[in-house]
Amino acid sequence: MANKRSKKRNLLTLDADLTELAYQLHVNASRLRETATHINIPAAFRMQLLRRVQSDMNLAKSLGLELSIPEVEVFSNKDSTEKAAESLGLFD
Repeated sequence: MANKRSKKRNLLTLDADLTELAYQLHVNASRLRETATHINIPAAFRMQLLRRVQSDMNLAKSLGLELSIPEVEVFSNKDSTEKAAESLGLFD
């Protein structure tokens, strides 16, 4: 049986994969937040969407602890996630 590092990551998961996932979570969260605040929908549904945005952002932040060298704040926002992705060469 393979050793697992945590519930989210096994030993074969690359840091680049986690970084890409965190980046996509931030992109999706920002797009959903922008859309939810600019369209005319009931307030209860808007709040439900914004809770999902917050959940995605928290999930992206928690992926920083799953890196080979855990870093708490590396995926704290979209800009810091982009910097981490650039350093790993994901945008090349």
